[in-house]
Amino acid sequence: MTMKINIAYPQNGSQKLIELEDERKIRIFYDHRIAEEISGDPLGDEFKGYIFKITGGMDKQGFAMKQGVQLNTRTRLLLDGTSGNYRPKRDGCRKRKSVRGCIIGPDISVVNLVIVKRGEQDLPGLTDPDSNKPSMRGPKRASNIRKLWGLTKEDDVRQFVSRRKIPGKDGKKDRFRSPKIQRLVTPVTLQRKRRRLALKKRRYAKSQEEASEYAKLLANIRKEKRAALLSKKRTTSERKSQRTSERVEKKD
Repeated sequence: MTMKINIAYPQNGSQKLIELEDERKIRIFYDHRIAEEISGDPLGDEFKGYIFKITGGMDKQGFAMKQGVQLNTRTRLLLDGTSGNYRPKRDGCRKRKSVRGCIIGPDISVVNLVIVKRGEQDLPGLTDPDSNKPSMRGPKRASNIRKLWGLTKEDDVRQFVSRRKIPGKDGKKDRFRSPKIQRLVTPVTLQRKRRRLALKKRRYAKSQEEASEYAKLLANIRKEKRAALLSKKRTTSERKSQRTSERVEKKD
C-alpha cells in the first residue's frame, strides 16, 4: 500500500511530492477531512513540529475529493457548474458526475497538503533558502505598478515592471522578458488620442455641413413645388374667370 503526499509551501512558492510506503504513516491521514490540520510528527523526525492542512486529494481512479461531501467513498452528484468538477457548455445545463467525498480513506492515492506551521528543521526543496522561488508574475496594469511601488505619474513605469531573466546559450548574452504594460500612457498614445478626437470632430463638422446643405435643398424643393402649385391654381382660376366672362358676353 502506497500513498503520495503533495506538500506545498506558498511562502516560497515551492512544492514537493513524497511517496509513503509505511502503512503506519499512511493511517494517520485516515478519517481526516479537507481543511483539517494534522501534525507531521508521525511522518518522521524531519517533519517534527510541522503542521499541515489538507487541501484536497484524489482516489486511485483519478476522481478528485470534493469539499462538503461528507463521505469516505465515491458518489454521484447532479452538478450545475457553480461548485466545480463540471463545466457546462450552455447556461442551465446540469449533469450527474462522480465525485469523491472529502473524508480520506484507503482508496485515496494522493493527498494535497499545505504547510501551516514550520518545524525545527528545514525541508530540502520546500522550506530551505535554496527552494525560495519568488513569483515573477507582477502586476501588468500601469496603475497597479504605481500602487505597488508607490510611484507618481511622472515616474517611468517601464523601469519597475517585473522581468524574467533567460540565460543565453552558446556564449550568447542573457535576455530579459517582461510583460506588456496595460493602459500605459505615452506620447504616442496621446498623439493617437488627439488624432482620434480630431477625426471625430472633423466627421461631426462634415455631417453637420451635409445636413445643413440637405435641409437647404429640401427647402428649395418645397419652395419650387409650392410656387408651381400656386401658379397652377392661378392659371386655373384665370381660365375659370375667362370662361364665365365669355358666357356672360354670349348671353348679352
